[in-house]
Amino acid sequence: MVVVVYNMAREAPRTLHSLSASYQRHIDQDNYEVIVVDNGSNPPLDAELVAALKGNFRLIRVDRASPSPARAVNLGLSEARGEVIGVMIDGARVVTPGLLHFARHGARLYDKAVVATLGWYLGNDFQGRSIQCAYDCAREDALLAAVDWPNDGYRLFEIGVMDESSVDGWFQPITESNALFMRRELWNLLGGLDERFDAPGGGLVNLDTFCRVFEWPDAELVILLGEATFHQLHGGTNTNAPLDRQRDNWIQWSKQYEKIRGRPYQMSRSRPAPTFIGTLPQPALARLVRAAVHPHSRHFEKPLSVAFKNPLTRSAIEKIVQASSRRRGMRSVMAACKRLVRVARLIRERDRNEPEPQLTPSLVEQWQPDDPLDAHRANYHLELAESHRRLGETEAMASNYRAALTFNSNLPEAHHYLAKLRMPGDDYRVWLERLYVSLVPETVVEIGVGQGESLALLRPPTIAIGIDPAANVVVPFKAKTHIFAETSDEFFAQRRTDKLLAGRPLSIGFIDGLHLYEQVLRDFIYLEACCGPRSVILFHDTVPLNQTVQSRIRKTLFYTGDVWKTVLCLKHYREDLDIFTIAAPLSGLTVVTGLNPKSRVLTRNYEEAVARFIDLPFSEIESDLDTTLNLVPNDWRIVRARLEARGVFPDRVRRQRTSPKFWMANLRDFYRTISGAN
Repeated sequence: MVVVVYNMAREAPRTLHSLSASYQRHIDQDNYEVIVVDNGSNPPLDAELVAALKGNFRLIRVDRASPSPARAVNLGLSEARGEVIGVMIDGARVVTPGLLHFARHGARLYDKAVVATLGWYLGNDFQGRSIQCAYDCAREDALLAAVDWPNDGYRLFEIGVMDESSVDGWFQPITESNALFMRRELWNLLGGLDERFDAPGGGLVNLDTFCRVFEWPDAELVILLGEATFHQLHGGTNTNAPLDRQRDNWIQWSKQYEKIRGRPYQMSRSRPAPTFIGTLPQPALARLVRAAVHPHSRHFEKPLSVAFKNPLTRSAIEKIVQASSRRRGMRSVMAACKRLVRVARLIRERDRNEPEPQLTPSLVEQWQPDDPLDAHRANYHLELAESHRRLGETEAMASNYRAALTFNSNLPEAHHYLAKLRMPGDDYRVWLERLYVSLVPETVVEIGVGQGESLALLRPPTIAIGIDPAANVVVPFKAKTHIFAETSDEFFAQRRTDKLLAGRPLSIGFIDGLHLYEQVLRDFIYLEACCGPRSVILFHDTVPLNQTVQSRIRKTLFYTGDVWKTVLCLKHYREDLDIFTIAAPLSGLTVVTGLNPKSRVLTRNYEEAVARFIDLPFSEIESDLDTTLNLVPNDWRIVRARLEARGVFPDRVRRQRTSPKFWMANLRDFYRTISGAN
């Protein structure tokens, strides 16, 4: 057994003890030797410590060492005397008690048997993430002490989690092995490790070695079923580096690999399926079951076939969901488990002593945001954003919602919260009710009824008229209400307003129908022809959140269409109108006053107006929405003052507002108005 160590004064004693004859089972100490190669440690590894171990240990010191362990491994291979040789390129790994026994037998199963050991981390999450959550050497020492591993090394499974190279490795391809065994002649055939991989830590040399052995057409992979290596925290070049540095390392190492091999790195797949040897200890069983029932998201192979039905009951699913978020309705156990992992990580970052979140990631799927499936990456950021929202961490919430939308543009929840962040305050329905109460309209025409929520805001004696060919009213109305199940073009072509308005001007028109610019403009022309000097026309969805939601072809549930172009059109052709847009979530509410039912400017120039703006890209105005759309703050005092200046309040309301009785009853509001004006 060749083991390379470098500056592992804390970790190496455990690793070497786990290879000693006092720990390894079912193998006599005279049947194996351990060659420890100290690759330039400073200070050197304690020779007396190695000498005191039970068994045949030899220590070789490399003084002028390479930063890469490749040459140290080759030196150990050249010194090895055994028929079967195992290599541990990283000496910071504690092994299980049956490793050498089963590896020796596995190497004899085939002419070109390649015996691989699955890799695990100590701790309950990928170590890069554990470190972010305050996992350190002291915590690791406490974990190891708690399971008394020297007396039962299989209890290491209780405090470990598979590393990235071996996730679900019982059923899925693995990329490397940190305890790799072959017979001597195969190591010679391979030529050892390629010393051109000279980066600190070896770069991709271990992955390269694993790939090269499976270039042999008759190579047979043998996986040790219940044996493993457990990586200790030791400040390694990559495994214990920050996540962003790990990504940078991978980029640099991939370039080196391509330069050496003349092709990009690609995971090897053994042919045929691997052979398993050994026994499965009880502590590893829960992990194996999870890997079979809910394989890691990055894998497409289903261990139990695509026809396998999940045995967990709905009540079990709900318990998982409740444990993670108190919110029901997750569509699958897998989604619930992923959420549970992410929330557990957030809790661990904030309270390192909270017990429950510590074990969670090791029992369910250790999912990461670099999963190749965009849908999974979107869900990762979406759930993380929601957790930050619950914690009141606005910037992190917004960042993750935006990241989610880069992978899946159709996420209503992300759109919803980003829109509320951009335009906080009362939403458009609050504004509708406020305007209806303040303006006391005699008549309201609403184009686009939907389920009827906005029409339901009206009170007697207002007469409400709704136009929608696909209305699906689910709420009761309080005012006298007429619903016409037809398009606005059909409604106005039949001159239905003549009878309904009975010669009175329309008080308020609300346009929230077909969200296409040319139709919205036509609806405005229809409504203005029914208006008077005190009338108001409102547009919903005039402030898009982004390019996608304003597309003329609907691609998302959260949708505004290109209604915003109507604002630009009215500003261009009708300078006589007073147009402003309230920054009301989720997508703005535009108010138009100063209406002139006799104007024919838009009617005469309709085709020209459509052609002028219909192809205008949203990107041209996106950086200056405030000016382009005449945005005003979400503040009733500002809006009320603007409406009062246009004289749209009914006479009785204006008289009431000038009476001393009114001001005494509304002294607080009066004080705020005066303070705001000052």
